Amino acid sequence: MRRIFLLYLFSSLFAASALAGETTVNSGQNTDLSKIQGIPQIEDFMFCEGMLKKGCDLFRAKSYEKAFAQFNRWAERGEAGSMNNMAVMLEAGLGVETDFDRARKLYLLASEADVAIAQYNLGMFLGAKYMEAALASRKLTNAEQASRTENLLNSYKWLRLAARQGHNKAMAGADELEPYMSEEEVKMALHRIGWVLKNIKSKEDKYKVK
Repeated sequence: MRRIFLLYLFSSLFAASALAGETTVNSGQNTDLSKIQGIPQIEDFMFCEGMLKKGCDLFRAKSYEKAFAQFNRWAERGEAGSMNNMAVMLEAGLGVETDFDRARKLYLLASEADVAIAQYNLGMFLGAKYMEAALASRKLTNAEQASRTENLLNSYKWLRLAARQGHNKAMAGADELEPYMSEEEVKMALHRIGWVLKNIKSKEDKYKVK
């Protein structure tokens, strides 16, 4: 998978947090990440507690299609952790065709629901997109440059939000990103963090049991 190669170029920290290498859809043959030094198992990027444990057990057993269907059922009921797990599988191309756009949307939905692992995954995903543009062999158009800057700001934003929940790798990732940012860009990203937290609190207050 392209993210891992981009992140190796970005920094050793990002490489240690990347997802799988090339996979074959529905084949059940994915890279054994446990044999690659510094790279965790894919399920380390998933939320596997409570109702999602069954889906994760199916994933570990390489029953990828069944695992995806299990997560999808919970996602249809609004369960944010399952949306993150679907996004991981869509990004890695396990049990389903690779779909980066859908993965990004699902990461975003789970991140907005304040799921720390999803915020980390989205931050890493956007960081890889930023580096992909940075490594382009041609001059970027103004629109592409603006998109690259957006990916940088939002990558930093989501990594900091995950770090606020105690996700140490997210904290390290955000620290790695900061040297690539101007002082003004850091301020803009922090301002966006404030808006996300405000929206999360607003949703919590709305559904709070009185």
